[in-house]
Amino acid sequence: MKTFKKSPTKTTVAGLIIWSLLMFILGNFSSGNFTNNEQVFLPVVHAATLPTSSKQLIRLDRARLEGKNLGEYAPYEPESGDLVARGYEYFYSKDENFGLGVWESKPGKMTYKDLEYDELMFVLDGSMVMTDQQGNVETFTQGEGMVLPKGWSGTLAVPEGGVRKIWVAYMGGKKGE
Repeated sequence: MKTFKKSPTKTTVAGLIIWSLLMFILGNFSSGNFTNNEQVFLPVVHAATLPTSSKQLIRLDRARLEGKNLGEYAPYEPESGDLVARGYEYFYSKDENFGLGVWESKPGKMTYKDLEYDELMFVLDGSMVMTDQQGNVETFTQGEGMVLPKGWSGTLAVPEGGVRKIWVAYMGGKKGE
């Protein structure tokens, strides 16, 4: 995996986080899951870094965003392709409908068939190539991203050099199933 030549700007990261929170809130309002008394976020992080309440910020630390401390590479959804990946899940909402993490993959490919949730992908390093069922191909590189809507079908190909991305997903109850 190549190293960062340019770090994401504070504005880019702040915009991504604001967009993610808006997606979470809109998703919960439209599904009737949001209440004022509910704890909104329960992080899935190491015990030493767990906040004591849902009102504390969760830092997306520079080390993990740069690909450090992401664990060992392992087959990623082998029933869907040959990707070998690693990552870190920063947090999930209490109901596990909303999540955020960093994910890194070596070259390979995987197939999506009727994606069961909405997901934002923002490329931090490297690139990925998305091809929909109609054969439309789009390449995303550092500083670019996309939203895969629920129901999307196609392939994600990671070319030579790999990819590292932030992912944000509104799963609508799929993670817990």
